[in-house]
Amino acid sequence: MSRKMSSLFAGKLKPYGITPEQWTVVYQVYLQEGINQKELAVRSGKDQPSITRILDVLDKKGFIQRKPDPGDRRAYLIFATPTVQQLMDDTVPLELSLNDELIAGISDEQLQMLDEIMQQINRNIDRIFVD
Repeated sequence: MSRKMSSLFAGKLKPYGITPEQWTVVYQVYLQEGINQKELAVRSGKDQPSITRILDVLDKKGFIQRKPDPGDRRAYLIFATPTVQQLMDDTVPLELSLNDELIAGISDEQLQMLDEIMQQINRNIDRIFVD
């Protein structure tokens, strides 16, 4: 199901030259300018090597800029370029519309139950990683 959803979103993003994986990362940067790579990895659910690879691509596409972190010489802070505003203006409505289509016919109660189940699965995953 996750792959199908990603494929649907990829089709909507294709005219913008960005993949769903890249979009998720640049969206997080858009939400919080100056985010560091470590926090960006957590918020986007990616590991550090994946974030570095995605940021390299986003940098080449002109969507982000890396600036040295004054608090940590080894780290970078990530900023969106001015082109990201237009990208988000165009693509956030696409994502929201797709989400609405995906949950069509599902009641609020069912969505609440699904959310609770997914949170429990996530807690179980976190517990397993700790063990």
